[in-house]
Order: sequence, then structure tokens, then C-alpha cells
Amino acid sequence: MAEQDRVIGGSRALCFALAGALLLVLAGCATTTPSTPGPTGGQQVAEAPPSAYIKMMREHGINVAVPTRGKFIIVNIPSYELVAFKDGEPVLRSRVVVGQPATRTPELNSSMFAVRFNPSWTPTPSMIRNEAAVYIPPGPNNPLGRMMLELDNDQFIYLHDTNQKGLFKRERRAFSHGCIRVEQVRALAAWALGVTEDEIGKMIARGSTYSVPLPEEIPVFLVYYTRFPDERGQIASYPDVYVNWQAEERAYLARAAARRMAVPTPVKPAAAPAPPPAAGESPAPPGEQPPAAPTAPSEPPQPTAEAPPATAPTAAPAPAAETPKPTSD
Repeated sequence: MAEQDRVIGGSRALCFALAGALLLVLAGCATTTPSTPGPTGGQQVAEAPPSAYIKMMREHGINVAVPTRGKFIIVNIPSYELVAFKDGEPVLRSRVVVGQPATRTPELNSSMFAVRFNPSWTPTPSMIRNEAAVYIPPGPNNPLGRMMLELDNDQFIYLHDTNQKGLFKRERRAFSHGCIRVEQVRALAAWALGVTEDEIGKMIARGSTYSVPLPEEIPVFLVYYTRFPDERGQIASYPDVYVNWQAEERAYLARAAARRMAVPTPVKPAAAPAPPPAAGESPAPPGEQPPAAPTAPSEPPQPTAEAPPATAPTAAPAPAAETPKPTSD
């Protein structure tokens, strides 16, 4: 009996000891302060709160899913403007030319991944079909100008330079086939690559066609807001660029169809005057003409393509070493 009491007492003591240890562990967990995750060790850095500028945009219904850290670009089509941001604040603004109503710039979320210097221009299939557009090599007549900022998308939409810089002076700037022509393209390329504009000039001066990848991809948002912040940071109203786009698209397609079906009208030669009567022949009575001499049947005219305007550059074959991408201008 005494032995049984000793076993029971030992068991109780062990239980009390275990319970006490458990209480100490729980107390330690309750009072220990969790460590703050650092930027290393595989832990994700917390998202920064939106900047005052981004908050102002959201308050006015401009709900673009922009990042709060790093670089990103917004192109607002109705205001014909590009805005480059760093950590939620605008750092660069530029006028742009956007697509015509018949060849509109689409709303698009993409990313810029490289700058291509001295690009050639290869028209898109629709431009070849509707406008008989041809390949244009690098040079002063190239619609892409001296550089193209490459975007990741399957619609042939890019940011690029232009050989028609006078269009940036116009208030209404919807003239392209869908791509975005950027007035401050050198400043934008320098900002994207993290170099100076002088270095961009040297890259262009090499003359060859080549691409330079960005240190990291930059998100690009093509948006359509008729109310958008201006250069003073105040909300301004802009006209709806594509409000009557259907009528203009029909007119564009009609012009394209007319170009494809154009056949020159044959000009009928004037009839030659009747020869004078030979000696010994009496002239024909008044009101009666001698029968016309038979002529060889003329061949029907063959349809020809519309001649390009005088300012159009001469097409050149693409160099064998290059495989250019189709690009709207």
C-alpha cells in the first residue's frame, strides 16, 4: 500500500512539473515581440502607401492599378500626353501623337523592356493590305525616327520617335496608325535606361540597328480618361478623341477600298479629220462622212497600284541579317 502511494505521489509531482513548464512556455510566447522582417532573407517588403498624386487621381475616378514604388508610365489618349512616374510622383511629361479614330490607340497594360536604336519599319499586315505600305530602312524618312521603345504586346503597339515632329505643335494630335509618337523621346529613353541624354545621342550616332535592354521592365498603361491631371497637377477636361470614330473609320475603309480597286479610265483618242478627196474623186455629199479606216483593236488597260506621293521614300529590301517586327506608326 505504501509503495502504491509513493507511485501515485511521483506521478502527481511529474504532472505538476510538466504543467508548470507549459505555463512558462506560453507566457514566453505571449510576451515575446515578433521581429520586423527586413529587406533580405526572402521576406517581401511591405507595399508603400499611395502618393498624394495617386490619391488625387483615384479621388477623381482615375483608377489605374499603378505601383507605388519604382518607375511606371501612363499615356492618356484624350490629353495626348505621356507621364513618367517614380515612386508615385510624376518626373517627366511629354506631348504624344496617338492613333487616328479609324486606327485607334488601344487601352492597354503592358511593359517596356528595351530601347531599339536606328530601327527599320515594317508595316503591319493591315497596312500592307489597305495602304500598300512598304518596308522602310533606318534613316531620316523612317516613321519610327531614331529609336523605338519596345513594349510587350501582340498588337504591334510601341512608343517611338518620329520623322514628323511638326505634328507635336498641333492641339489635336490623333494622326498615327495606333502607336504612340513621343516628343521627349530622348529624355524618356535616358530615364528608362538610367543614362544621360548625351549617352543616348552617342548610341544613336553608331548608326547600326540594335536594342539595349532596360535594367528592369517598366509598367506602361495606355488609358482613356477625358478628365486627367494637367502639368500643374489639377484635374482638367479633354475632348473625347474617338467620340465620332465610327464615321471616320467608315471613311478610312472606303478610301482604302478605292485605292485597291483604282483603275485608270482610258482616254479615247480624237477622230482624225477626213483626208481631202483624191484627184478625179468627187467629195462626199454634205452630212455624209466616208467610212473610217479599220484600226487595230486596243488592249484593255491593266489595273495599276496608286502611285505613292512625291514625298514617299523609295522602298528598299530588308537586310538579310535583320528580322524586323511589324510596327504601326
